[in-house]
Amino acid sequence: MKKKSHRNFIACFCLINLVMLSPAAAQEPDLSKFHSDKEKIASWINYCESLRLNSSGIKNNYQVLQLAALKGISFTPADDDVSRARFFFYAAFGFYYQVRFDSAQHYFYESLHEAQKANSTELTANACVALIPVNFQFRQQDKVDSCKNILQSIIDTTHNIKILQDGYSAMGSYYQQKSYYSTAQDYLLKSIELRKKQLDTTNNKKLQADYAIQCYLLSKQYQNTEVLYTRSLSVLQEGQQYAGASPPVYNRYLSSFTEIYALLGNIDSALHYGSLLEERTKNSPVVSSEMVSVNLNIAKFYLDRHQITKAFPYITKADSLANRSQSPILIYQAQIWMGRYLEQTGKFEQAIALLSQALPVAKQISKEQYVDALKYMAVTQKEAGHLNESIQFYELYSSQSDSLSKEKISRNFADQETRYETDQKEQRIVSLGKENQVHILELQNATRTRLLLVLGLAGLGIISLLLYFIYRNKEKVNKLLNKQNAQLEHLNGQLALANESKAKLFGIIGHDLRSPASQIVQLLQLQKESPGLLTEQSRAQHEEKLKTASENVLTTMEDLLLWSKSQMQQFTPQLATVRIADIIRKELSMMHQRIEEKNIMVENTIPETLVRHTDENFLSIIVRNLLQNAVKYGDPSSTISLTADSQHIYIFNQSSKANADDLNAMLLNKQVDSGMSGLGLQIANDLAVSLGARILFDKKSDSTIVAAIRFSS
Repeated sequence: MKKKSHRNFIACFCLINLVMLSPAAAQEPDLSKFHSDKEKIASWINYCESLRLNSSGIKNNYQVLQLAALKGISFTPADDDVSRARFFFYAAFGFYYQVRFDSAQHYFYESLHEAQKANSTELTANACVALIPVNFQFRQQDKVDSCKNILQSIIDTTHNIKILQDGYSAMGSYYQQKSYYSTAQDYLLKSIELRKKQLDTTNNKKLQADYAIQCYLLSKQYQNTEVLYTRSLSVLQEGQQYAGASPPVYNRYLSSFTEIYALLGNIDSALHYGSLLEERTKNSPVVSSEMVSVNLNIAKFYLDRHQITKAFPYITKADSLANRSQSPILIYQAQIWMGRYLEQTGKFEQAIALLSQALPVAKQISKEQYVDALKYMAVTQKEAGHLNESIQFYELYSSQSDSLSKEKISRNFADQETRYETDQKEQRIVSLGKENQVHILELQNATRTRLLLVLGLAGLGIISLLLYFIYRNKEKVNKLLNKQNAQLEHLNGQLALANESKAKLFGIIGHDLRSPASQIVQLLQLQKESPGLLTEQSRAQHEEKLKTASENVLTTMEDLLLWSKSQMQQFTPQLATVRIADIIRKELSMMHQRIEEKNIMVENTIPETLVRHTDENFLSIIVRNLLQNAVKYGDPSSTISLTADSQHIYIFNQSSKANADDLNAMLLNKQVDSGMSGLGLQIANDLAVSLGARILFDKKSDSTIVAAIRFSS
């Protein structure tokens, strides 16, 4: 059974600090524009945070982050402990990802000291969360335990959910690195449980990504035991539904699915998830460490089964990507498995050279992988005919393997003891909490009794004062009543005016609808009473007139009702994110018959991805009126073209009888006349103004009318 402690360590620290949810350009701020040190520091902290997230994919961003953080430290006052703690943390973060672990450790400790000076529980916890895996890497167990104890004391006394979530996760990592797998599992499950409670009540993408990360870490924990590979897969599947909240986390999930399916012997599923990850990262400006892991895991599957030909493309690609990444961690892993490949193909000297390069790094980072590399080296030396060297490496392998086995047995007993002690401590904390609650209730009762006595005396005084103020305010109340009566008379006057306006409004509507409605009645009456007078040609003309009159009634009624509604005080836009192409398609489908009747072609090139924050109904009415005008005034067998960009929607139509100046004049006309045309354009213009937009008409030299909706932002 091969352990993954090194990769688990990397996954823990990287993913806790790598949730990226929204793009942010890491542009260095101009500090000369700020007048106070506080503004400069806040701006520089935001800059460092954007470098840490690296959403814009800047190359060498960790080196830039390190330099930026050191600059922030240089101009931050010595008494600003909180800001200095943050800058020290950013500097350490930058050093860590440059594989300068000694510098990273130094600056993480500086961050811890500043956080403790500032009495900041959150920043102290953050520093300890980072230092635990770093100190593990240096095999400095006393420092690891010191940071763990600080974090443990915070966890035992805080009710801050965020600190508990990250703290439990870090404690799980701590015990996982010690191979206390049962205790590690308990802490990771606590972290997951806390995040799950929040997840059930929110759609916050960062919380979803955090939950997915914890499921990923628990899955890695289960992979440490061969019999729990199936449970590892189950936990991954539980977190997968939330992993999409963060692209880096989702990529890590695809890599993990590849690994676990390869471990379970299901190579088809492993290859499937590997291809999904390759498709997602093929255009990435930086080398994906997940792609290196995917190719290594597939190559290992084939190498373990001596299917050398199938392993070749994957081990080659992993080696190429690792070298392009310039990451010592990825390079040494690729070297180990490339060495195994060369050994199986008989290229022993080349294999020995690669394994010799990988051994020092493996010894520093992962004892399990160091032992495996020693075994591979001993076998390769033997097959190369170097018997003395083979014996030396085998003896070293045996010694290290025995030491590792003893450590595992010891850790297993210590794990069970730690788990028991943790349970006992938690029970004591719960018991003390209940006792404290009893004391608090007793103090509250005593305080409540004293408060009632004080309130009684204060009440007598207040009653006396109230009697005085009631008499004193009597005259003020009378004055106020007189003032309110005057306001009421004013409101009554406004109401009468509103009623009068309403009567006029309905009068206009009734007048404008009477004429076209009467025309329809007359045409229907003629058709009913004298059908024999109509020839086939006149009957067709009669039916066309009837159709036209009906359409006029519908158009007039729609325009008048919309216009009347637009005059209401409560007629305000309801803003939401709207896809422009959907609105255009809907309005074109409603006008399909009229477009076909005039044999007009429609060219719609509006991008599917174009969206705006606006009122969908308002914009639909505006587009509908402009399209109706385009069809109405468009020449038969002409073409209507629709295009758009981030600030405009354009409608082009060929018209020999429309005049752009007249159309623009209709937009500006504020008079309501039942006999006038262009009422729909007035309504569209009013709605556009309420959306912060303008409607403009222009005529090109080739008789093309351009209707444009121009948004202000």
